[in-house]
Amino acid sequence: MRFITILLGMLISVIAVAQPRYNAALLDTLTFIASTKTPSQHFAGLYYNAIEITNNYAATQPDSVRRFIFGFEERFAPAFFTSYKNLNTHTPQIYCWQPYYTDTTLNDLQYKFIGMTAHINGDMWVALKDTYSYDTLKKYKKPLLKFQQALNVLFDSMYVTSAKYPKLRRLRFLTLGLDRLIGKKVILYWRKRQVQMALLYYSNPAKCERKNRRLKNTIRRWHRFAVKWIK
Repeated sequence: MRFITILLGMLISVIAVAQPRYNAALLDTLTFIASTKTPSQHFAGLYYNAIEITNNYAATQPDSVRRFIFGFEERFAPAFFTSYKNLNTHTPQIYCWQPYYTDTTLNDLQYKFIGMTAHINGDMWVALKDTYSYDTLKKYKKPLLKFQQALNVLFDSMYVTSAKYPKLRRLRFLTLGLDRLIGKKVILYWRKRQVQMALLYYSNPAKCERKNRRLKNTIRRWHRFAVKWIK
């Protein structure tokens, strides 16, 4: 019996070593930032969960899709890390992260929502175009957007948390509970637009730049929404 127990222990150890820990460096960095007493800690905690969901989703995909996802993530996540570095070095933030760090009165959910708004609407298309060519983006556009189904799990967890905020409960009442569906549709729209902008960067740079200028107003509007309603 003792021999079997030892054998099983060794087998489990071998399996643990054989299975790669996807995005280990990104997760370690997010763990560190989440432990700091800075505004960055709020979004870091949310982002850690998002990376884990990304890993679980990628594990179910073909190797080519998995490589695409991880290649993008390696360029995408550091955009948030740069905002944390800028905070500590007193370097001006790029436009999408300015609302996150300018307002010091935000609650936890406001920080998470505004961070998500900044990262998706400001960083995503840049990371995509900096990582992949037009043809590669076209090829993997569908699995990238299909990933939204996995991200909905993260949104649902935030939605449950939102019940403790009086104004959000009121919004839920006013929308007859449709705010959950609307929220998911909005995030999917953001991500679709970011993929489109990355493609436009190659096919129509002038149109891409116009959309990017309009995004600045979009980010400001969602910041105002968060300040007004997520409380």
